[in-house]
Amino acid sequence: MTTLAHLRRAGLPLAVAASLTLVTACGASGPEEDASAGSGEESAEGFPITVEHAMGETEIPAAPERVLPLDSTYVDAALALGGNVVGFTQIAEGQDTLPGYLLESDWNVGSAEEAESVGLLWEIDPELVAQSQPDLILSAEVRHGDGYDQLTEVAPTVMSETTGATWKENLRLTGEAMGMAEEADRLVTEYEERAAAIGEEIAASADGDLPTVSVVRFAGDADGVRLYSRNSYIGVVLDDLGLPPSENTATDTEEIVTYHSPERLMDLEADHILVSTYDDGVGEVEKDKERYTSNPLWDELEGTKTEVSDEYWISGVGLIAAHAVLDDVAEIFEVDPQR
Repeated sequence: MTTLAHLRRAGLPLAVAASLTLVTACGASGPEEDASAGSGEESAEGFPITVEHAMGETEIPAAPERVLPLDSTYVDAALALGGNVVGFTQIAEGQDTLPGYLLESDWNVGSAEEAESVGLLWEIDPELVAQSQPDLILSAEVRHGDGYDQLTEVAPTVMSETTGATWKENLRLTGEAMGMAEEADRLVTEYEERAAAIGEEIAASADGDLPTVSVVRFAGDADGVRLYSRNSYIGVVLDDLGLPPSENTATDTEEIVTYHSPERLMDLEADHILVSTYDDGVGEVEKDKERYTSNPLWDELEGTKTEVSDEYWISGVGLIAAHAVLDDVAEIFEVDPQR
């Protein structure tokens, strides 16, 4: 299959796809100075390295100085590892900046000063990808596997199989690709110890009787409101905290969510019902949410309902986002955040 055919298969406009060959033919040079700022920065020695990943093997000739993550989980991972992020993808039109929680977090030790959008998550702009002059591209097969060969023409490209519940493994993959595998392991351990400590504080405050939790998201789905399973990014975080799932939260499934119509709102019942709402920018999701929250069954739910940030409870999918969730959980349950 030709380069243009691959790109069109990935949903990329033909005119833009054609430009990729022209732009990449010119090559791409790195920045004049290293923008990496991680406190646990490892030596650039050891390169070149070969990384095994979902799409095969990739040789990375030198320590990456310009990282292009094409999924939010890799933006998070690269910044947590002190990388210089030069681009990102948007979930929707108009969302052309990185979220504030990500840029302002204490766990962000990288740089995103040069970061510009390279298109929508499902419709990246190959010309913008090449113009960002990356020396490492990160994504997932489920996102951009069809365009993998073309992305490798721009820069060494590493892909996981998927995202979501595998966010820790994806952080470790990013660490391997950036020559910072030990730092990635350290960050995961630090996070897990913090989550466990907060969970222990919650248990102690409840005399060992841990409260059940359900995570609900309004996203305008025709199938109903979403109830997140433990096979999801947020499900992993809750497991790390040791907070038990609600009765109707799926725990043994490949699905990330189950859907519940207005007539099945009682399925959401838990001691704590954590509610996020996707911001579609036009208010349609909020209108749809009203169909549920105005239903008498919504008020019959006995659990404590708390609105949480959709940006990092659902969309963040990474270490920095997970730490923000831990901050919220500590506040919700009025325990020490263990920072």
